[in-house]
Amino acid sequence: MRMKIRIIMILTAIMATMVMAACESETTSTGGNGDIVIQVASRFGSDIPDEIFFREQVNAFSALDNGITVEMINIPTESDYLNMLRTSFANGDTPNVFIEYGGSRVVEYIEAGALVNMAPYFEANPDWYNIFYPAMFDELIFDGFDGIWGVPFQAYMVVMYYNTELFEEHGLAPPTTWDEMLEVSQVFLDAGVRPFQAGARDAWRLGHLHTNIVLKSLGSDAITGLANRTIAYDSPEMLETFRLIYEMANRGFLGIDPLNTDYDTEKALFAAGEVAMRWDGTWFISEIFGTEIYDRTGVAPFPSINPEFARVAQGGPSDMWFVSQLNKSDEEIAASIEFLKFIASSEYFAGNNEVASSLYPARFTPTAATPDNPLLDQVNVILGNMESLRPDLQNHDPEPHMLDTVRNSLQGLLMGSSPESVARDIISQMQNPN
Repeated sequence: MRMKIRIIMILTAIMATMVMAACESETTSTGGNGDIVIQVASRFGSDIPDEIFFREQVNAFSALDNGITVEMINIPTESDYLNMLRTSFANGDTPNVFIEYGGSRVVEYIEAGALVNMAPYFEANPDWYNIFYPAMFDELIFDGFDGIWGVPFQAYMVVMYYNTELFEEHGLAPPTTWDEMLEVSQVFLDAGVRPFQAGARDAWRLGHLHTNIVLKSLGSDAITGLANRTIAYDSPEMLETFRLIYEMANRGFLGIDPLNTDYDTEKALFAAGEVAMRWDGTWFISEIFGTEIYDRTGVAPFPSINPEFARVAQGGPSDMWFVSQLNKSDEEIAASIEFLKFIASSEYFAGNNEVASSLYPARFTPTAATPDNPLLDQVNVILGNMESLRPDLQNHDPEPHMLDTVRNSLQGLLMGSSPESVARDIISQMQNPN
């Protein structure tokens, strides 16, 4: 009953947003005469190499003589995409296969009996299961539910990118600690260069900044502590994490009007050489691969705050495939599994690696056509030095609203709200969720 009430409330709240999502989405039917039609939903609608490759491979799958036609739903904007999923589960008309990011939302889908347990399919196809690194299943195994509830598709780590030409011009080295980052930021600001330009109109940008600050300050156990409420959002240690963002904003380090700057504009300003640094996932490498800015970009670990936790970072499996069994036939489920065996395979990863090298959740043999990718090589060195990779802080929170709640509250720090005020806002919404 709790699950049904929550979904109904979500549906009522987001119907207006869904109008916008429908306008932004790309829906494409591929293939022609398949007996089974399955819908596959993702955010892979942008014109960057790995997303273009994905769409091409979906077309290739539908062109096979396998009796399956795929209808793609691609919605690049994260909030609109997640709202589409929430609504589809609420009205019982979900995509057959969809991308999600793990955590409490997925737990609710499992509780509702809406997801296919992938463990029997992996047991029946051990060669497929064994291509994946074991750690990549950590976010697909949930306490209280036997099984493996999805398929890893992409991996990531949040790192710091910097403009090598700007750093050389000003005689600076990439910062390794938070204090060094503040010093470097002040030098750039005094020279008329934006240290960062946060695309905070997309709330997840501050969310990722805060996740890394917490992991580097309190370690990976903070995720569990926040989820089980042994660490409070208004505790002194959490107030300090808010203060660090507050200080960056007050000193002008987060750029010009960050709340009215979106993620794409943030990236464009960095590419134009107007911004010195930016934090982002390793997917950014595939986006700039083969472009002019690639050769002017360096990569470094997110700066250390507490030396004890210098080797903790945000990362792990990112995009993960899930199969819906909500009002789906056995034939549709079987077709969905066949699609995943094709799209999450060593052959797919090897092919994607030729056009957009990135971090992958599985083993594969690079082909002769795979180009050199020095940035990815540097990332792999950084990754090899990490002891722990953890996802967004709120991914394992028992209250699904917390991811959006914290991200939206963090934006107050850019509007002059104090760390204490932001903490009170989070606590208030925890006590009275919408």
